[in-house]
Amino acid sequence: MDKQTLEQKAREAQREYQRQWRKKNPDKVREKNRRYWEKKAQQQAEKGVDA
Repeated sequence: MDKQTLEQKAREAQREYQRQWRKKNPDKVREKNRRYWEKKAQQQAEKGVDA
């Protein structure tokens, strides 16, 4: 198995793990997304950009 194929398999395995984790933890995903967008809004407010 060459390096590129191995890296591709690793990415696929990571994606599948993340998919399953998000499926099992929708409340954590929702909270993380909320924090992310609050942070982005705060950064834009500090820049003085209205979105």
